[in-house]
Amino acid sequence: MSAGPSPTELDDDALDRWLAIAPSPTGNARLGICFQNLRVFGYSSTTDYQTTVGTYLFAAASVVRNLLAGTPRRRRVQILHGLDGVLRSGEMLLVLGRPGSGCSTTLKALTGRTYGFEIDPASKVNYQGISFEALHRDCKGATIYQAELDVHFAELTLGQTLKFATKVRLPSRRGPDDGATKPTSTMPTASLLPAAIFGLTGSAGTMMGNDMIRGVSGGEKKRTSIAEAFVAGAPIQAWDNTTRGLDSLTALDVITTLKRTAASHGSAVIVTVYQASQSIYDRFDKVMLLHDGRQIYFGPTARAVQFFEHLGFVKSERQTSADFLTSITHPAERVVKPGFEDKVPRSADEFRNIWVSSADREALIDDINAYNSEYPMTRTTVGAYHASKAASLGCSQSRTSPYALSTGRQIRACFRRGFERLRNNYVPVVAGVIGNSVVALIISSVFYNLDETTASFYKRAVLIFYSIVINAGISAFEVLTMWAARPVVEKHNSYKFYHPFVESAASMICDLPNKVFTSLGFNMAIYFMTNLRRTPDAFFVFYIFSFTCLLTMSMFFRMVGSLSRTMEQSMAPVANAMLLFIIYAGFVIPTRYMHPWLGWIRWINPIGYAYESLMINEFWGRTYACSATIPSGPDYGSSMTAGERTCSSVGSVVGQDFVRGEAYLEIQYGFARSHLWRNFGILLGMMIFFCTVHLVAVEYIPAQRSKGDILVFRRGRKRALQACSDVPDVEAMEPVLSLNQWKLLHEKGVTTSATDVSLRETNIFDGLQKQTAVFHWDAISYDIKTKDGTKRILDEVDGWVKPGTLTALMGATGAGKTTLLDVLASRVAVGVVSGSAYVDGRSRDGSFQRRTGYTQQLDIHLSTATVREALTFSALLRQPRSTSRVEKVAYVEHVLKALDMEAYADAVVGVPGQGLNVEERKRLSIGIELAAKPQLLLFLDEPTSGLDSQTAWSICTLLRRLADSGQAILCTIHQPSSRIFDMFDQLLLLEKGGRTLYFGTIGDNASKLISYFLKNGASRPCRSGENPTEWVLDVTGGHRTSTSTNQTMPWSEKWRLSPERKEIKRQLREMKDFLPTKTADAGVTASLLPGDTALNTEFSVPFATQLFLVTHRIFQEYWRDPTYLYSKIALSAGVGVFNGFSFYMSPLDIQGLINILFSIFLLASIFNNVDQQIIPRFIKGRELFEAREGPSKTYSWVVFVASNLIVEAAWQTLTAVLLFVVWYFPTGLWRQAGAHHDAVGGDSTVVASNAGLMFGLLWIFCVFMSTLSQAIAAGIEHAETAVQMAQLVSSLWLIFCGVLVPPHEFARFWIFMYRLNPLTYLISAMASAAFGEHASISCSDYELLRFNAPAATTCGEYMQAFLSYPGVSGRLLNAEASGECLYCPLGEVGDFLSGVGIQFANRWRDFGFQFVFVAVNIGLTFGVYWLARVPRQKALV
Repeated sequence: MSAGPSPTELDDDALDRWLAIAPSPTGNARLGICFQNLRVFGYSSTTDYQTTVGTYLFAAASVVRNLLAGTPRRRRVQILHGLDGVLRSGEMLLVLGRPGSGCSTTLKALTGRTYGFEIDPASKVNYQGISFEALHRDCKGATIYQAELDVHFAELTLGQTLKFATKVRLPSRRGPDDGATKPTSTMPTASLLPAAIFGLTGSAGTMMGNDMIRGVSGGEKKRTSIAEAFVAGAPIQAWDNTTRGLDSLTALDVITTLKRTAASHGSAVIVTVYQASQSIYDRFDKVMLLHDGRQIYFGPTARAVQFFEHLGFVKSERQTSADFLTSITHPAERVVKPGFEDKVPRSADEFRNIWVSSADREALIDDINAYNSEYPMTRTTVGAYHASKAASLGCSQSRTSPYALSTGRQIRACFRRGFERLRNNYVPVVAGVIGNSVVALIISSVFYNLDETTASFYKRAVLIFYSIVINAGISAFEVLTMWAARPVVEKHNSYKFYHPFVESAASMICDLPNKVFTSLGFNMAIYFMTNLRRTPDAFFVFYIFSFTCLLTMSMFFRMVGSLSRTMEQSMAPVANAMLLFIIYAGFVIPTRYMHPWLGWIRWINPIGYAYESLMINEFWGRTYACSATIPSGPDYGSSMTAGERTCSSVGSVVGQDFVRGEAYLEIQYGFARSHLWRNFGILLGMMIFFCTVHLVAVEYIPAQRSKGDILVFRRGRKRALQACSDVPDVEAMEPVLSLNQWKLLHEKGVTTSATDVSLRETNIFDGLQKQTAVFHWDAISYDIKTKDGTKRILDEVDGWVKPGTLTALMGATGAGKTTLLDVLASRVAVGVVSGSAYVDGRSRDGSFQRRTGYTQQLDIHLSTATVREALTFSALLRQPRSTSRVEKVAYVEHVLKALDMEAYADAVVGVPGQGLNVEERKRLSIGIELAAKPQLLLFLDEPTSGLDSQTAWSICTLLRRLADSGQAILCTIHQPSSRIFDMFDQLLLLEKGGRTLYFGTIGDNASKLISYFLKNGASRPCRSGENPTEWVLDVTGGHRTSTSTNQTMPWSEKWRLSPERKEIKRQLREMKDFLPTKTADAGVTASLLPGDTALNTEFSVPFATQLFLVTHRIFQEYWRDPTYLYSKIALSAGVGVFNGFSFYMSPLDIQGLINILFSIFLLASIFNNVDQQIIPRFIKGRELFEAREGPSKTYSWVVFVASNLIVEAAWQTLTAVLLFVVWYFPTGLWRQAGAHHDAVGGDSTVVASNAGLMFGLLWIFCVFMSTLSQAIAAGIEHAETAVQMAQLVSSLWLIFCGVLVPPHEFARFWIFMYRLNPLTYLISAMASAAFGEHASISCSDYELLRFNAPAATTCGEYMQAFLSYPGVSGRLLNAEASGECLYCPLGEVGDFLSGVGIQFANRWRDFGFQFVFVAVNIGLTFGVYWLARVPRQKALV
C-alpha cells in the first residue's frame, strides 16, 4: 500500500490536482455580478464621544430628550456614491483606494455583509439573473467575504485545520441521499492539497497556537486563513486585504492561485490588495479606483494608467500601476505634467465628474446593459442555480442547502475535530480532573467518616450542599471557552462549513467524557470517604443527580453565553445567577425564611432541586442515634422516664433516643419524599430547555461586530473640529506638484510633494532633537539554547548607523531581523550575545535604552488615552529632568505638527474599529519615541508592515524627513516598493541563520546593491522596472519560489571574503579608535556619550515624579473605562443587594443567626468574582509596561506595581461604601446591634463602634481582595492561569474558615489552614460586629425542645441542676410550668459564636490582622514581581 505522495510531490502539482477533484460549478451555478448606482450609507450620532464613568450620569437626560424629539439624533453619512461595474464569471477585479475610501465597504456590500450600514433601495445588483435580495435569502453560501482577521482553533494543527475544511466542502463521491462526502482513498491526499498550494506543508504538524499555546508564525496563520476561504469555493469571492503581512512574492502566489481557480471554476473574484506589486496588478482583469467613496475609474487594468495619464498625471519609472492609481487620490503624491497644473481634477467630486463624462464610463454602461439583457432577473433563476449547483456536487436532485454535508455528517465532522482538539491539548483537561479530585479529597478529609448520629446532621447537610454547588460550578468556565470559539464558528458559518448549532452540539458531546471523569473523581471521593449512605442504590442516586445538575448548569452557562453579544454581558448574569441559586437552594435559607420578593427563585433553581433530592436520598428512611439529650448529667439517673427527656436535635420526639431522617428534613427544610424523582424530571426539563435555547441562540444571535473605523474624541474636543467643517474643500485648493518640482526633490533623495514643500518652508523639523553620535557594532552574534542544543540566530553581523542616514535592515522570513534590532537595542531577555556595540567608540551603559527610541512592529498603546496625552506622557517621563515641564509640553506640540497629527491630536487611541486607524497608530508609535527626544538613534521594526501603499509611502517619507533633520534611523522593512526603497541610504541584508549578505550604501536606483550581486555571480540581471528588493531575494534564494536554486552560491560566504566586508571592518576599527578622541575634544557632544554621570541614570525623572504621573494616568484610564468600573460597582452592589434582601431583617433565632453567618460567608466568597476583574486588567497593564514602557526606561517596575495597587485600592474603597450600605441595613444588623445595646445597658458607643467596625472590615476586605489578586497576577504569565489559582486559594479558604465546619471538629492536620486563613479572622470580626455578645436569642417554634417534667415538679425545679452545669448555654422558657417544658438550646448570641470558634473579645484584634494580611499581599506583589519578572527586565540592560 502506498504511503501517499511526499510533500515535495504535492508542491509541484497541488493546484492542478485540486482543480481536478474540486467540484467545478457549471451553467447557472457560475455567477457574475453587475451593479448600478450602488449607494451605501450609514448613520453617525452627534454623541460619538469617548465614554467615561460620568457619561452614564447624563444618560437619563439624553434618553428623555430623544423621547421628546421622537427620534434619536442621528446623521446620515453617505459611504459609497453611485458605483457602477460588471464582473463576469471567471474574471478578477482589483479594488484600489486610500484607507477610508470605501474599498472594504464595497466588498461587504456586494457579498451581503451589510452590518453597520445600509444599501440604498435605488441600487441595482444583478448576480447573473438573481436579485440581491434573492441571492442572500435563497442562495446562502453563494458569496464569501474573507476579512483580515486570523482566528483559528489554537488546539488544532495546521494540517487538521485544513483537513477539516476540505472534508466539509469537498464531496469526493455522491451519496445516496444528499451528495454528502463519503470517505474514499483520495480523501487523505485531498486534505493535504490546500496546505501544499499555499506552501504550508512543512508546518502541517504544528498547532495553530495562541497566547498560551505556541504555534505557527503570523505569516503561516495568515496563509491558513486564506487556504480555508479558498477551500470554501464560493461562486462570488471577496478578499479584503487578504495578503496583508505577506511578502510580495507570497502575495503574488496567492493572487496567481485565485486567478487560475477563477478561470477554471468560473468564480467572480474581487480583491483589495495593499502595496500591490506590478506582477500582482497584471494578474487582474479589471480595476476599480475609489476616492472618498466615489468611483473615478472602472475598467480593464491595461487601460487604467493610460486613462489618468491622458488627464495629465505622471507615472514615475519605478512606480507600480497600483501605486500610481492610488497616488492619484492623494494630493500629496500625485504628479502633474507641465502645462496641466490648472487642468487636472483635485477633489473627489471633480474626479467623479470627469469619470462620468468619459468614454470609458460609456463603454462600461454599454457592458452593464448587455449583461442585464443577457441575464435578466427572473424568479426561475434561483431554481436553476440550485439545480446546477447540485449537479456539480454530484447530487441526483436539486438541493437548496448551502452546506456540502448533511446535518448529521456535520455533527460527526465537528465531533471528530473536537476530539482532536482535546487530544492535542489534553493537559488542561487532565489537570482539571486531577484538580477537582484533589479538592474532593481535601473536603472529604474535613468531613471524614461522619458518624451516624444526630451530631452529623448539620455536617451532612453542609457537605451535600457544598458538593452540589461545586458540581454545578464545574462548568462555569464554559462561558469563556464558548467565547474563545465563537469567532471561529461564526467565520466557518459564513463559509457555510456547518451550522453554528452543530458545533455547539458536537462540543457538548466532546465535553461529556471530561464531565464524566471529573464528576466521578470528585463525587466518589466525597461520597465514600465521608460515610454518606453506603448502599449501591443510594450512591447511584447521588451520582445521577449530581451529574444531571452538572449538565443542567452547563446548559445554563452555555445559554447565557449564547444569548449575550459580548463576553462582558455574559459574565455578570452568570455571577449573579450563581449567587442566587446558592442562596435559594434551600440550605442557606430554609423555605420558611425566604421572603416572597425573591423566594420564587427556588422554583427555577436547578441547584435547589438537586439539593432537595440528595438530602432525601441521604436522610429518608434512616434513623440516627441521639448524640445528646436534654436534660442529662449526673443528677439525671436511670429513674427518668422516656417522656422526661428529649433528643437535642430538630425533628426529635419526646421519649425517643433517635431521630428519623424524614422528620428532620420535613421540619428543618420542608422536603418531601414525593419530590425525589419529580425533581429529576424537572432537572431534565430544565436541561432540555436551556439546551434548546442555547442551540437556537447560537444559530441566530451573532456576537457584536465592529461597524468600521470610527474616530472617537473626548467630549468637548470634537466640536472644535466640527466647527471647521464649513470651510471650503481644502483638497480642491491643494497646490499640485509639477513634474519639474518632483524631479528636483527626488534628486535630493526625498520623494515628497507640495505639502512637504510647505512644511520644509516652515522648518518644523529644525526643532527636533539633533543626533551627532555614531552607533556601530562589530561581529554581533546571538545564541540560544534549545532542546537540540545551542542554536545560532545571528552570526557575526557588522554595521553602523550615522546621524542623518536611514538604514534598512532586510532579509527573508526567519533571517533574524527583529532579533538583531532587539540585540542592538539591548532588549533581548534570554540567550548569549557576543561581539561589541559602541556609541562613538564607547560601550553602551545603563542609560542607553532610555536615550534611544524603539518603535515596535505591533502598535501597543493605552486605548483610553488621547494622542496628545500619549505623547505628553512620554515626553514628561523620558526627556531629561533638566528640561522644564513647559518645554516638554511645547516639544510635544512640535512633534504633533511634524508628524501631521494635529487634526486628531485630541482623538482617543481606542481599539481597532473604534479609534485610530492603522496609519494613525503607526504615526503615534513613532511620535511617542520622538517625543522622548532620543539622543542617540531611532529603531523601527517593520513600520510599513500591513499598511497600504500610500500609508507606507507616507510613513517612509516621514522617516526620510526625520533622517534629513539629523536623526539616525535603523529600520527593518519587509520588501518595500521601489519608490520606498529609494528613500534609504544603506542596506543591511541578512539570510536565514542571521548571516550577512550585504552591508553598504544602496546607490541611486539601487545601483551599488545590484552591482555587488551581479559582480558576485547573480543568476540573472535586474530587469527594467523590477523591484530591486524582490530581485535580490530571488537571486539569493530568499523565497520558496526563488529562481536561484544553485547550492554552490554561498552568498554569506562570498560576503565574508569580499573586499567590501574588509573595508567595513577597517572603518569599524577606525571608528572605535578615532571617535572617542574626537568626541572628547568636542564639548558639545560629550554629554551624549556613555559615562557622563549627569545622564548615566536608568530613568530620566525622580521616583516621586514617576509615581505621580503613572498613578494619574491609571486613575484616568479607570475613569474612561466605564465598563470595568460599572461592572465592578454592579458586582459589589448586586451581591450586596441580593444578599441583603435575601436575608432581610433576619430574626434573632438560631436559624436567623445561621442565616446571618452564611450571609457573611457569601460576602467573603465574592473574591471568586472580583479576581476575575482585577487579574486580567493588571496583566493587560503589565503587557504594555513590559512591551514598551519598561524596556524604554519610561518608569520603573516599582512605580508600575505601586500605582496599580494605589488606584485599585481607591476604587475598592468606593465599592466598600456601596457594599456596606446595600447589605448592612437590609439584613437588619443595625437592629441586632440595637439588641446588644439593650443587653449592655444602653451604651450607644457600642452600637456605633460595631457599625464602624463592620464598615472598616468591609473596606479592608475589599482592599485585601484587590491586593491579593494583584499578588497572584504579578508572577503569572496568563490571566486564565492566575484566575484559576486565585479560585483554588479562595475555595480552600472558604472550606477552612470555620463556617462550614467548626474549628474544634477539624482533623488535627488541617488546623494550620484555619489559623493561617485570612477569612477566619474576617468572618470572626464581622460576626462579632454583627451580633454583639449579650443579645438574647429567641428560638422559633420548631427550634424549641419539648419534654415533660416529673409529676409534682415544675420545669424550673427539674432543669435547675442541668442549667447549672458548665457549658450549658440554653434557656428554659416556662420555669413555672408543671407539665410540658419548653427549652431553647441557646440563650445568648455569645453562646452561638463560641460554638463556631468566634470570640467577641477578639474582634479588634481580628480587624488588625486584616491590615497585616493586606501588608503581606503588598509585599508579595512586589516580591513576586521582582522574582518572576524583573530578572527578565534586568537582562535587557
